[in-house]
Parts: sequence; structure tokens; C-alpha cells
Amino acid sequence: MSGKTIALALLLMISSLAGCMGHEHEDAHDSHDFNGMEYTLASPAPDFNLTDQNGQSVSLSDYHGKVVVVAFTYTYCPDVCLAIEAKLKSIEGEMSDESDLVVLSITIDPARDTPEHLLEWTEERGYTWPHLTSDNPEDFQNDDKTGVWDQYHLLVDNDHIYSNHSDHGNHSEMSHQVAVLYPNNTISLLDGHHDMLPEENATGWNLTKSTLMMNNVSLNSSVHEQFGNQVDGINGVNAPEWDANSSDNWYWALYIWNASSMAWEESGVGIDSVMIMQDTDHVAWAASSANLSLLPTPGGEMDMAGEHESHDDHGEMHGEEEMYEVGHNTVAFIIDKDGNKRLVHTGSDWSIADFMEDLDYLLHHDSGAESESDEHSDHDHH
Repeated sequence: MSGKTIALALLLMISSLAGCMGHEHEDAHDSHDFNGMEYTLASPAPDFNLTDQNGQSVSLSDYHGKVVVVAFTYTYCPDVCLAIEAKLKSIEGEMSDESDLVVLSITIDPARDTPEHLLEWTEERGYTWPHLTSDNPEDFQNDDKTGVWDQYHLLVDNDHIYSNHSDHGNHSEMSHQVAVLYPNNTISLLDGHHDMLPEENATGWNLTKSTLMMNNVSLNSSVHEQFGNQVDGINGVNAPEWDANSSDNWYWALYIWNASSMAWEESGVGIDSVMIMQDTDHVAWAASSANLSLLPTPGGEMDMAGEHESHDDHGEMHGEEEMYEVGHNTVAFIIDKDGNKRLVHTGSDWSIADFMEDLDYLLHHDSGAESESDEHSDHDHH
């Protein structure tokens, strides 16, 4: 074979190899027509740490290397969430042999969806996958936008969630409020809901916890051996440790609304002994150092003043990803084995078969999602 022939052969071989390598790179992220809305570029799924119905801590990172369904629902939902939960049960049953598939449900109503309630609710329906909640509202939504609702771009429709969807009698329409007077004299008047209280023997503590939770206001509390539950901090404003030598001492004082005199009165008993609808319909927590005349009168609309304004900003868009309104609607994310949000199914009218088809592809045939460093993108962002 002549030198020219050898050179030509080598050139053809190199060209062939280059073509194969280029083809391999092009197919590194093969295209597939999913049934759900697809994220074109890899979008890392934010981690979270919440509590399941058994009181166990659960993080998304616990399931690295698996395909994870993350559905946002709540147990008091009268329609769409119930349909989603039933579909998830069918999917989990049909795909029970898939060891790399995980289903998680995260509540959008943590005030009522406590671990105890979730355990009872899931056992009644035979739902065995983790249903997640927290008693800290900042795990869901906070100023730093690091809560799970913030990170997954949810707009939670509390008006719908806490509206009366069932016949609980006239009590369900009753109004309760919790007033807060901060040490810098800013005020809050937070709307509560009767349906969130125990049906019998509802206490001021029940009202305080449920109202602050549903308004995404953090509560720091402790239990005194004599007086029971007591408030140590609200919305991150904590009373200082008592120092007999300091002039800066103050504490959170409890007041109850006297409907006869139309005035706030300092409570002579602890919050656990205040009975809602018997002793009062409204309670207030006031910093003892504040101007008590500023306590707001019950009956007004919720108002957060000064530096303690509400955390919720429904007008803000998070990057290029759209916001998902949940409450009367819901959303389920599918996260791939690389920990990226790949698909979104919204509403409840999606097909179980289509959802399972998407899961099967991600479990057995997926080659990964395109990253932001890839030069081409064929679809718009979601």
C-alpha cells in the first residue's frame, strides 16, 4: 500500500471517528415527547426537610438517584386534591415493583395537616407513601424565599383552602382574630378560622397556633410547669431572658377581648385555660413594654405593619419559571435520577396511564436533561 493510500485511509478513519463522537454528543440528551410539561434545561430540584405522618424527618436528598414524584395537596380539600391522591395511590400500586420510584405528598395546609392528622387520614385511605408537613411556617414560606413553597414557585390560595367547603353548622362562619403588638409598637391583626379549632373545648392556645400558622407567622413557645404553654417569640421577635439588673426586660403578655365592654383585658389565667366562644372570641399578645393603647380592635381586616409585613408577595416572579397557583388547583412535579425537575403535571385531569408512561421513561430509558451549558434549546422554559 502506497504512502498516499495509507494517508487517505487514516484520514477517512479519523473523519469517521469524529462523526461518531459528534453523533454521540448530540444524542447525550435524547429527545422524547413527554405527556407532562417538560423543563427544557436542567432545573435542580430544591431540597427540603419536613416531617411525615409518622413523625419522621424526610428530605428530598434522601432519595438521590431515584425518580421522585412531589405532589402538593392538602387533606381538607373537597375535590382536586382528593382526585390527585387517589391517582397517586393507583400509580404507586401499579408500579410497586419499581424500587427507584418514590412518591411524596407535601401539604399546602400545615396548620391543620399535623403529623397526627396526616397519620389518621392516610391510614383511613391506605396511603402508605410519606405525607409531609411542619409546625414551622418558615419551612414553607419566608422572607429569604427558601421555603418549600417559595422554591417550587407556588402561590398558595389560602382564601380557598380555608373557605367552608362542608356543612359544619353556623359555627363554621364565626370569626376569630389574634392581635399582636410588637415592642416597637407595630401591630398585626390576623384572621383565624373556626374550622381550624377543635370541635369541643377549643382554647386560646389552639387559636394562637392555628392562626399564626395559617398566616405564615412564626411562633416560638415553651411550656411552663405551672402555667402551661406560653409565647416566647412571634415572627422572629423574641422576648429577652429576664435580667433583674436590666431595664430592657419585657415579655409577651396575654390579653382577651371583652365583648361587653368592647375592650382588651389582660388575662388572669394562662392561654391553655382561655376557652374560645366561652371566655372570648379573640386573643392578643402584646409586648409588655409597648403602648397597650395601640392594640387593634377585632373586626378589622388583617393588617401587618412596619417591618413585620406579611411574607407573601404574590406579584413576584421567581426567575423564568412560572408560578403555580394551588388551593383550588394543584401541581405534581417529577424529579429525575439526577435530582432535576423534569416534568410538571397540573390540575387533576391528567391520565394515570400518561403519568406512568412518563415515569417509566425516566426510570428506564432517560439519558438525562440538557443543562444550561448546552448550546441548543428547542423548547420554551416552564
